[in-house]
Amino acid sequence: MRNTCSLSILAMILACTCLISPANAAARDRVFVASYGSDSNPCTFGSPCKTFQQAINIVAAGGEVTAIDSAGFGPISITQSVTITSPTGVEAGIVAAPVSTAISIAAGSTGAVVLRGLTLEGAGTAANGISVSSAARLEIVDCAVHNFTNYGISVESSNAMTILISKTVIADDDSAGPSFPGIFLDSVTGSIAAALDSITVTNNDIGVFAFNGGAPIDVLISNSHIDNNVSTGILVGGSGPGAVSQVVLKNVTVSETPTAILLDADSVVWLSQVTQTTAPGFTSVGVALAGGATGIAHSDGTNHFMGGVSGSSLQSWTTE
Repeated sequence: MRNTCSLSILAMILACTCLISPANAAARDRVFVASYGSDSNPCTFGSPCKTFQQAINIVAAGGEVTAIDSAGFGPISITQSVTITSPTGVEAGIVAAPVSTAISIAAGSTGAVVLRGLTLEGAGTAANGISVSSAARLEIVDCAVHNFTNYGISVESSNAMTILISKTVIADDDSAGPSFPGIFLDSVTGSIAAALDSITVTNNDIGVFAFNGGAPIDVLISNSHIDNNVSTGILVGGSGPGAVSQVVLKNVTVSETPTAILLDADSVVWLSQVTQTTAPGFTSVGVALAGGATGIAHSDGTNHFMGGVSGSSLQSWTTE
């Protein structure tokens, strides 16, 4: 009788173990992807997954997904806190399908998303590199975003959000037509506080566009190059007198662009060590007001604009 009971208990324990194993796998704090992986694997270092999406499906909220070797790991939809990273020397590529987005982020009002060391490729057919609707904190570091038809990075916030974009290249986007910026920050119904440092934004229609769509937006762009964009280097605008966009530029070079800085309605910029460079014969404007705009530009006297300043409503300005 005792042996029978023992065997029954052992069978129950084994059955329960089998039932909870998938849950334990889903709660893993660190998972891995590799070129030789399989999405039927548990995403451990020894048995990695094949795609970032499967790894994200398995990783615990707040966990980390790491690429072991260089490969293409597929588009991603992120709905929770997560870090996605590749070590130095590993190229973790994401090639998006035509008319789609490489990385979509809807992580909620408390989510924290970190993207580090990723290479996003649109191949001239995919729409967006990174598209964000919600997250409390977003970090994009050491990434490259190339050849998308619309936006390189687009944030249209539905909640208060802090953003860091650092050591990142956004290039050759907006092949679908005018008015798509390489980086678009729109505080739709949630405030944005963004720091863009050591970025290169080149060969888009607009380099960076900061827009107050209904909530406060404050952006710092520092130590960066905004180059060779078709119409405008940096565009700043707001949606009304109570919705003003505020942007600080420090140690920024804007080159080979018809308008370096364009102030649309309800915008304020502070400029320090901003330099505009152009080739001989290239017609350009340094700082300009859009028609009927109420923008204000403040200068500390350390800026150099080869194209000059256009617009009588520019205030607190020292001509340089």
